[in-house]
Amino acid sequence: MRSHRPIAEVDELVTLIYRGPLEETPWQSFLEALSRRMQCKGAAITLRLSRAGMPPFIIWAPRPPIGEQEARRIQRIHAEMGDLDPLRNALARAGDIFRLSEVISPGELHASRFYKEILFPYGIEYQLGMYISEPGGWEGNVGLTNGAEGEDFNDADKAMLLALRPHLELSLALFARLRREETEVQVMIDTLDRLTLCTFILDGGGRILRTNSAARALVRSNRGLRAAGDRLALAGSAGNAQLQQLIGKATGAHRDGGSFAEGLRVDADADGHLGILVRSIEARSHYGNEAGPAAIVYVSGLDTHQPLERLVAQIFDLTPSEAQLAALLASGLSLSEAAEKLEFTENTVRSYCKTILSKTGVGRQADLVRLILRSVAVLG
Repeated sequence: MRSHRPIAEVDELVTLIYRGPLEETPWQSFLEALSRRMQCKGAAITLRLSRAGMPPFIIWAPRPPIGEQEARRIQRIHAEMGDLDPLRNALARAGDIFRLSEVISPGELHASRFYKEILFPYGIEYQLGMYISEPGGWEGNVGLTNGAEGEDFNDADKAMLLALRPHLELSLALFARLRREETEVQVMIDTLDRLTLCTFILDGGGRILRTNSAARALVRSNRGLRAAGDRLALAGSAGNAQLQQLIGKATGAHRDGGSFAEGLRVDADADGHLGILVRSIEARSHYGNEAGPAAIVYVSGLDTHQPLERLVAQIFDLTPSEAQLAALLASGLSLSEAAEKLEFTENTVRSYCKTILSKTGVGRQADLVRLILRSVAVLG
């Protein structure tokens, strides 16, 4: 018989559960530790439960000794036969937990196609599964397996998984949020790539956190801008001193809850100049630290010519309508003239204007016009 430590002694497993979303293979360390603790053949987490035609996302521990091609074949078969999985079909609601032997008799199991093609070839005779989910829509199973040489799972095993369930579901919610935010950031970076505006995101210490492909291409072009370690620098000492001063002001404004946007032009090479605009990033919370995004450096210089409203939208994170209004105001139109041009009511235009002032961090329309003209003069 397997012996278990008291349920209270699950602190190592809990630590590994919360480390899971940060691992290259999520929850791999947790599953390896769980498999050892439960003294079973293996442990797995299956996310986005399989259904006909859609392969599941499965993390195994210990990892089966099979090649990538064989793993893909198993995944394909599992996708085709997911609706025949008796244990998965029994796990319908969050918190459901069953042994395979509780949902199907040994005779029925051994006669099933799922057993013959999925379980038996890999030595799986006994299973224990628990359904988990999180509010954002991710769902899945946490499961344990044993071979015919081992033994079936018992109530103590169930109690262990149930004790871990709230931690697993919270960790799954963290995983879902990280995935969602990573996707959102990548979408924004891809958008900037398509618009070919070179973008460097810096942390509170002025270190480079992220760049888009246009920015990396500019650094590789040796046109006066370089990434010295994890810092952005200009080749000329005078221009670099100005750049570092602007970066310091932007990160300081972020830290103090203010706003900052200022630019400079520097000679790049015999072919032209670089336009550089340094902006602070609005602090979304009082609980930030120096490691988070604090400033954005936009650089033009790769022969990019864009309409005024598109450039303004990129720099100040405006919607197309807001950018159109800002561009018209910068072109000298009054609010009433801009409203007529856009076919909006004056109240709508005034509402947009308030939003634009908030996003750009200035208090008056005249300051907004100066900020836009200065920014576009640098980058345009």
